[in-house]
Amino acid sequence: MEKKIPTESLQQFYERFGLSVPADLLHNASGKGHFFVRQATAPTRKTPFNRRDYFKICIGSNIGPGGGSLVYNDQEIELNQPCLIFTNPSVPASIEINSSPINRYHCLFNSQFIEGFIPADVQYACSLFNPSLFPVITLTNEERDKLCRYFVEMKSLQESDYPFKWDMIRNILQLLIHEGIRLQQKQFIQPVIARDRLVNVFQTLLNQQFPVDSPESSLKLLTPAHFADQLHVHVNHLNSVVKKHTGKSTRTIIQERVLAEAKTLLRNTNWNIAEIAYALGFEYPSHFNKYFKQSTGMPPMEFRTGQKMAPAYHL
Repeated sequence: MEKKIPTESLQQFYERFGLSVPADLLHNASGKGHFFVRQATAPTRKTPFNRRDYFKICIGSNIGPGGGSLVYNDQEIELNQPCLIFTNPSVPASIEINSSPINRYHCLFNSQFIEGFIPADVQYACSLFNPSLFPVITLTNEERDKLCRYFVEMKSLQESDYPFKWDMIRNILQLLIHEGIRLQQKQFIQPVIARDRLVNVFQTLLNQQFPVDSPESSLKLLTPAHFADQLHVHVNHLNSVVKKHTGKSTRTIIQERVLAEAKTLLRNTNWNIAEIAYALGFEYPSHFNKYFKQSTGMPPMEFRTGQKMAPAYHL
């Protein structure tokens, strides 16, 4: 029985839309950067609810009331005004947009395309890379028009013969990411905080463990002490620096990420509770049951069988 969480590849994306698959993807050219930008020409039917092995940014420039919805892990977010959407590849998602007339863009790219171009601090501040952040940023008409021009320019470059077009696209992509961060921090009143390098490395080390896509792959780093050993620092120092720069304890950040993964596995796999417990590093299923119930107010099996979709977020 298949137990792996579905993850859509770039090639599968092209096939799903009936587009020609680029030669580099057909030949499985590993390690090669890939980018694609597209203007939507028809309403988006509900897409498969899965993870992806690529990054994706969408802009819905003409979305109005009842225009669509984004299912993002255990949230259903109503899309009812112009917005920019940054979805993290490790978080299962599905989108449906039925606004008309159509005026929408999306771009997608793999990690190799932007490798070394996006600093760790910037990644932490953007939901494209940080799954704990809200994925939808609402836009004014002026903001919408400005960001749409970025997509139009990237599309024009993609279709051009300019030999350095990919470098230019990377630069525009960085502008788009920064604009998204700036707008989101303004909306949610999140000041930019200079973060210690140790916090960046800790977050990177934590996120490298996810997604958990097989019950045979158990998490190894589960406590602040585990991370401190890997980072060659005293655990008290790690706790102090993380608390100072994030406002949360090291243990809380770890537990929040493990809990998010637990919900994903319960919702999107047929693994039994024991398999999920072991995959998340719990020695005994009973320990996982207790942890999950303390965190959510219900045992994991009740969450799996009876949990309904969380109330929609109105934008």
